[in-house]
Amino acid sequence: MQGSPRDEGNCAALATDAFNACDARGCNAIIVSAEGLMSGNAHPCTGCNSCVSTGECIHLDEVTFLYRMLESAAGLLWITPVYFASVPSQLKAVIDRFQVFWARRNRGEMVRFETRRPAAALIVGSGNDPFGAEAVTIPLTSASNIAEFDLALKTVLIGIDDPGAIIQEENADKRKTAHTTIKKFVDAVFQWHGQGM
Repeated sequence: MQGSPRDEGNCAALATDAFNACDARGCNAIIVSAEGLMSGNAHPCTGCNSCVSTGECIHLDEVTFLYRMLESAAGLLWITPVYFASVPSQLKAVIDRFQVFWARRNRGEMVRFETRRPAAALIVGSGNDPFGAEAVTIPLTSASNIAEFDLALKTVLIGIDDPGAIIQEENADKRKTAHTTIKKFVDAVFQWHGQGM
């Protein structure tokens, strides 16, 4: 899940790196852009509680397809910038729609796994936020858990601000760190899948 509203920024570049790493290992990866998802005709959660009584969201839109993808996915990789110590509004709107997973769990309709599927997060920040990036992990962890993923691997890349900075030579070490996280994530997906879960 690419959480940045910039479709050619640092998070988009890292999402492409992750897609390529998955593809090289034979994984069927899909990049989902929160901006792309929410700028179509997708709706934010309105708190109507329809999902509580039916197990389904009242909005039949692009997010409905995301639910299906997540139910069958073997892993979830979040890639997001830090916006005022949290995630961008587009990504938060997608996370709020995870209410369906909560409702299904309470209704006993949630697809459950013996072992939660792996999740990881690449968090990109400029380093100028006095609160750091720790608060970003809270909504990502909550959404991951409710959708049956375990967000055990979190990497914060600080000092990346300008669009495209992650691919510049002076940030090669940070990109390498991101690639290490991506590799660990892909390894975890293969390990989880190999357990026959």
